[in-house]
Amino acid sequence: MQYLAGQLLPVFLTAVFVSQAAAQGKPLSSADLSRLTSQAENGSLRAQVELAKSYEGGHSGKVDYQQAAHWFRKAADQGDPDSQNSLAVLYLTGRGVSRDDIEAERWLQRAASSGFPLALHNLGILYLGTWKVAPDPQRGIDLLTRAANADLEIAQLQLGFEYLSGSHVPADPQLGFGWLKRAAKRHFAAADFLLATAYENGQGTKPDLGKAVEHYRRAAERGYSFAENNLGRLYMEGRGVEKDEQQALRLFLASAEQGNPQSYLNLALCSLKGCSGAPDQTAAYSWYISGARFMKSVPENFQQKFSEVAAQLTPQQIANAQTQSQTWILLHPTSDPHTPLQLDHVPGPAVAMNRNSQPIRIPNEGLNSLWQPTQFMLRPFPSRASEH
Repeated sequence: MQYLAGQLLPVFLTAVFVSQAAAQGKPLSSADLSRLTSQAENGSLRAQVELAKSYEGGHSGKVDYQQAAHWFRKAADQGDPDSQNSLAVLYLTGRGVSRDDIEAERWLQRAASSGFPLALHNLGILYLGTWKVAPDPQRGIDLLTRAANADLEIAQLQLGFEYLSGSHVPADPQLGFGWLKRAAKRHFAAADFLLATAYENGQGTKPDLGKAVEHYRRAAERGYSFAENNLGRLYMEGRGVEKDEQQALRLFLASAEQGNPQSYLNLALCSLKGCSGAPDQTAAYSWYISGARFMKSVPENFQQKFSEVAAQLTPQQIANAQTQSQTWILLHPTSDPHTPLQLDHVPGPAVAMNRNSQPIRIPNEGLNSLWQPTQFMLRPFPSRASEH
């Protein structure tokens, strides 16, 4: 029997600042841009907002954050909470303006005062810590709760994790599970993933592998790499689904295509086992060194296992493995360890900032559980509340 590490995130959405400004839209013609600019200069709030979003999204012909910031400020000065939130995001990311967390806080406070859910969420995240504003976790949780009650799924997701882990509030697994269920109703991949881990590990609910598979699959079908990895692991062992090593391999590869280092380790083990044919130690070692390169820490049992594998390889095989690893990494940049998520909100989509602008931070370590050889076993990470 193989043993698996069913792990929930030890740290979750450390920093996620979401702006509705990056909503998708059609490119503007020169005539449309000229007309919109004229209207914006004459004080039209609608035109100012549309123009700012066009510059931020590149619909004006190219991305221009300075122009986006200029027009967001004009609209923000007129009291538009969406623009106030978007301007704050630019200050937090240093796009089009000098980075200034305090100025961002000021604009988020203005937007939040009108009850704008994204601003409530973003301000709540700001107060949880790590930013250049005075931390106030209780206020942060209160703001997140207001955003979650306004049906903002990313806030529901964050609260779900907070109550499961006890990060900034006393742990309440049942309440956390409830928030995750609410977020997952909106077909939010990250919520489905965390809900699946809760079902698998029995956190806030009774263990239910069938439900775990269902929610892993829902997230995996939307291309969520961590869910692809964990669903592959269940197929590898035959837990909750009929054992299918070929399907496990396909899922591990799909996750690896998105640069998930833990799927590299699973592929290393899969190559040793011979999921797609004869065992291949060179391929296994290539996957291992790919994963080890990006993970902050590799389990000691993995290090020991692949030290033994390396000792059995010739210098040429090791060189081949290194070349294969370098080629793969070049073609498949890792998220290391942050993954931007597409969030769908009404009235339009909001897109998390990219790697250089404070994206949703999802640490890989502890996020996915690893399929292990029979002689290896890892315990689930405890919640933070149980560590004290």
